Amino acid sequence: MIRSALSLTKTTPLAAKGMVVAEHPLGAEVGAAILARGGNAVDAAVATAFAMPVVEPFMSTLAGGGSFLIHLERRGETVAIDANVEAPAACHEHSYALGEGVSDDLFPWRRVVDDANVFGPQAVAVPGSVAGLCVALERYGTMDLADVMAPAIKLAEEGFVPDWYVALTFSLYTRELRAFAETARTYLRDGQDIYRPPAITDGDVLRQPDLARSLRLIAKDGPSAFYRGAIAQMIHEEMGLKGGFLTKDDLAGYAPRVLSPLRGSYRGVELAFTPGATGGITALEILNILAQFPSARVTARTAGGLHLRAEAVRLAFLDRLRLLGDALRVTAPWEGLASLDYARDLARGLKPAGPRSAKTAPDPWKYESGGAARPTSAPPRMAAGSDCTTHVGVVDRQRNMVSLTNTAVSLFGARMVVPGTGILLQNGMIWFDPEPGRINSIAAGKRPLVNMVPVLGFRKGAPSFTMGAPGGRKIIAVIPQIISNMLDAGDSPQAAMAAPRLYTEGGELWVDDRVGVAHLAALKRMKHPVVAKHTSIATFHFARPVAIRIGKKGLEAGVDPVSDASAAGV
Repeated sequence: MIRSALSLTKTTPLAAKGMVVAEHPLGAEVGAAILARGGNAVDAAVATAFAMPVVEPFMSTLAGGGSFLIHLERRGETVAIDANVEAPAACHEHSYALGEGVSDDLFPWRRVVDDANVFGPQAVAVPGSVAGLCVALERYGTMDLADVMAPAIKLAEEGFVPDWYVALTFSLYTRELRAFAETARTYLRDGQDIYRPPAITDGDVLRQPDLARSLRLIAKDGPSAFYRGAIAQMIHEEMGLKGGFLTKDDLAGYAPRVLSPLRGSYRGVELAFTPGATGGITALEILNILAQFPSARVTARTAGGLHLRAEAVRLAFLDRLRLLGDALRVTAPWEGLASLDYARDLARGLKPAGPRSAKTAPDPWKYESGGAARPTSAPPRMAAGSDCTTHVGVVDRQRNMVSLTNTAVSLFGARMVVPGTGILLQNGMIWFDPEPGRINSIAAGKRPLVNMVPVLGFRKGAPSFTMGAPGGRKIIAVIPQIISNMLDAGDSPQAAMAAPRLYTEGGELWVDDRVGVAHLAALKRMKHPVVAKHTSIATFHFARPVAIRIGKKGLEAGVDPVSDASAAGV
């Protein structure tokens, strides 16, 4: 039997001076316009990041958290900014009443009574996005905050017509949005229905005047408006009224962390990841394992290559889920997990032709200086819940680079909009294990283990690419695969995005069915618990990466072909 097949890709012309990639075309255009005005990559990234909660409000928020990488070429400086959420001061290991069974949302933790850690006021953590963006602009940008925020203010005030992607996401969550009166008023037409995209009619204009006022306050008064001023007071009052943990003191005490990046390399390309409790160290471990095999052995074009990719992802995730947490609170073998010697030992247990290895992995603590104590947790099963985030990548004419991931955590976060602000609250407490005595258990001021993997690449020290993705834990698996597609298979950034992918955390192996029936059957013979996933428009099985590569002829984009991801350049 034959049937039609959908061929998925996108094309973007080369840009000579600068380029922005983002998860919505209006966001990418905001950043490109800043570059055209003479702004640098940081100016453009911050402008885009402030615009994204307006045009893609379910994925990121002013009250969210993020992980950023910035490279300034003339200064020869690369920095990471940890603007991730943290637990409010009132939180502790026993903050939630535990129910029966396992949550079916983002993380397969023990279920919490009434899903209080998933949505609603007690799901809200201390936000870091505004603080992180403002620190990035102040230290590394060239433009004033008011100038870079002006496009976001205009989009919120004058509105925009949602496209298919925005309308579809609103339609899938209409019932959840209606459960919160202010959220329904903010995002639904007359508080009831979605704003319609262009189709038979010209579409409806979504305006967010309250959010525009909040953006104006931040543009005028800086981050103090959000963390100590009028916005902080409104968040404090709403949390007090609804019974949340977050207070104005938590907001006033928040500070982003400016850090040195985690360094690694793959096939001669130097890599910079965000350090600590992000997805960077796990992505590097995956690449380190793949690097132990010849390039031809690890591509997605052979069953053996898919097998080795699956094994590398599986082994790295098993380490991640049982060992890692907030780097300031958790003792973990950070050096060991990033060690090539450790990866070499892991790779010795893998057979290129299969089957799936049943050998006990070596101990990463052996590769750690000092060999400290060894906390661990039992790895949870894989979760199937939806997940959200947005990613922005920028390269400018000086070849400064930014890779910026920002999130509301779940789609529509905590589902709560603070009255009078238009600001959606994230549900960052879902990132913590609600059971006491675990590596990622709750503690006041603690930051959770997050999944973001912004990455920058360099060839012989010269800027080469910026890359990142939304997609929850799936981000961690997709970024190494895209890098491998480019460096092992020689794919262009766009071809690398369009290639089939896989994902596992140690149990089921999700595989894009475009690899073909023969490869799926071969993986099953290798004892992988294969679950074939069909990729089409709007599916979200394997994250949604975007990238910019610097070439001799210009800047080349790669954007996820099944979503709204887009590039714009000058």
